[in-house]
Amino acid sequence: MDVAGIALITGAASGIGRACAKAFVKGGASGIALLDLNEDSLETVKSEIEDLQRTLVQTNPCRIETYPINVGDEIRMNKVIETVAQTFGRLDNVVNAAGIAMKHQGGAAFAKTADWDRILNVNLTGTFFVLRAAAKIMLKQELIKLALMGVVEIPLSTAYTVTKHAGLGLTRTASEDYAKEGLRINAICRGYTETPLTTKSPAILQAMVERVATAVPMERMGRPEDIADGVLYLAGGRSSFVTGTALMVDGGYTQR
Repeated sequence: MDVAGIALITGAASGIGRACAKAFVKGGASGIALLDLNEDSLETVKSEIEDLQRTLVQTNPCRIETYPINVGDEIRMNKVIETVAQTFGRLDNVVNAAGIAMKHQGGAAFAKTADWDRILNVNLTGTFFVLRAAAKIMLKQELIKLALMGVVEIPLSTAYTVTKHAGLGLTRTASEDYAKEGLRINAICRGYTETPLTTKSPAILQAMVERVATAVPMERMGRPEDIADGVLYLAGGRSSFVTGTALMVDGGYTQR
């Protein structure tokens, strides 16, 4: 895969973000900025990537930098993305993998405002902050590639589902704004994926297991690496004529 260049990944400390970071290293990225709220986990992932690089035949090792941050912090996010661009000299790929989810027991009628605000702040507003700050930088560069988001729906998860569908709308409108400039913006519509976010809550995990058994033709959950493979396709030159699209990586779930 031709993903040489600089990648910025939010939610990089675990799950899909972590898998994407390793995939970019294997794919030939020259630098990766890892962003996440959990500073200790970020350093762990950085160490894992450094160990991975020792097993790879690389002329120039991939430079790894970590940035502890809440993606919903507008002022700090702007500064961090500017710092990333200055540190690495440019920005080629952006993966918005940061996200949170929780169940609203009883459905939308019982969703708490505090939960709603928290989920929208990370999943939607934070995604917008990252896209906006990165796009301003990438539009000034000679070669521009990609920003990326994810979409999925889950029962009893009103706020989470709203953010992901809104994220798809953000993907489509932003991709149309900048397609002529070469900035490609796409979404990964992932299916039920086994990550720390989805497995730490018994309620979410139970719902996922039940849905996988009845609604996913492959009859298994996705792995973070499955999603990362889709990300690398969208980040590489083999998707050079792809923008504003939603790539389904869901084991056939949406085909039912």
